[in-house]
Amino acid sequence: MDNYDVIVVGSGLLGLSTAYNAQKAGARVAVIDRGATAYEASSRATGYLSLRADDPDEAPLAEMAEKLWDSLDQELGYPTEWTQKGRLWVAFSDKQVDELRETLKAFQRADFGFEMIDADSCRKLIPILSNETRAGIYTPRSGHANPQRVSQAYAWAFQDVGGIILEHMPVYSVIEEAGKVKGVNTANGKIFAERVVLCAGGFNANLLQPFGVQFPVASVRLEALVTTPLPPMFEVGFIGLNGLSIRQTKRGNLHANGGPHEWVDVDADHEPAKPNTPIVRNLVRRMIEAFPVAAGAQLLRTWAGVLDITRDQKTIIHRFDNPEGLSVAAGAGHGFGMAPAIGIAMAELALKGTTSAPIGRLGLERFADISPNWKTEKQWNAGSYNT
Repeated sequence: MDNYDVIVVGSGLLGLSTAYNAQKAGARVAVIDRGATAYEASSRATGYLSLRADDPDEAPLAEMAEKLWDSLDQELGYPTEWTQKGRLWVAFSDKQVDELRETLKAFQRADFGFEMIDADSCRKLIPILSNETRAGIYTPRSGHANPQRVSQAYAWAFQDVGGIILEHMPVYSVIEEAGKVKGVNTANGKIFAERVVLCAGGFNANLLQPFGVQFPVASVRLEALVTTPLPPMFEVGFIGLNGLSIRQTKRGNLHANGGPHEWVDVDADHEPAKPNTPIVRNLVRRMIEAFPVAAGAQLLRTWAGVLDITRDQKTIIHRFDNPEGLSVAAGAGHGFGMAPAIGIAMAELALKGTTSAPIGRLGLERFADISPNWKTEKQWNAGSYNT
């Protein structure tokens, strides 16, 4: 098999962004995936950037990503449909208004300009909101993009600069000799590189287990749907306290997803079953409750993808000293928006051993005392619903 400078395991947005930045920096990079490119959550996400204002450890990296998104079309050479018109969290009951106030306190830890607004102000931003709207939190920052176009843009841009994508090739283990990475074992044999970056979501845990590393990530199935196009009605990203995210695409479609997520097991050789009709039906009901006009739209398609949820719901970015040459990333359920920044950080860590990106408190060190039974303690069980 060929030799590369860097092997990236996983062709989601974290993997593609890492690979693009490493290849652009002069390395010879191969991305390897058990399935098709960006076929899980990356191309099926809501498409939001979260500024992570409630988390001082992650907010600086999210702010870095925000700046990168503004010029990503020019950087990659392909359209992403990035729209930065802000984000609105909406409460539909008195109880949710109380939750909103607590959320605002958390958001105010970062100086990103969040404010509480009344129902009328919410409807000025999204005129089709339900009459049950009580209040909202708004920030003019943050934004959303088309997940399929973004995934496509990164994949094409990576290949444009000479990168290689190897699809439908499960990776079974990382090859290590004398404390150094040498490559990976795949379904098609060994592929060699002295740097391996794991961006395979929940399957990272399987690949790290032989090194005695506990990787506290679980996999969940993310359900999503899109309606037929409607007239242009709003540009902000909507987050309902009923557990729903909705954006309107450039074509006018309503693109929605949300919980409850269904936990799944991840096997290198098999794709998880999807979608799950009862969850989709629940999404449609809550979308109509939030946007009554949606009752007149047709459901165009539904889909699902598998994403990774970390134990503390924060990004993981880590470079190992042993084995040397190994690093890992997980997006914690919001990797889509963070991908431009995480990709730069991971490429720099792989090639230079250090990065200027603000990742100081996002390493695996924070889980040093975590219980090996953390999934059981969190009542994790494949096929059950968790919110």
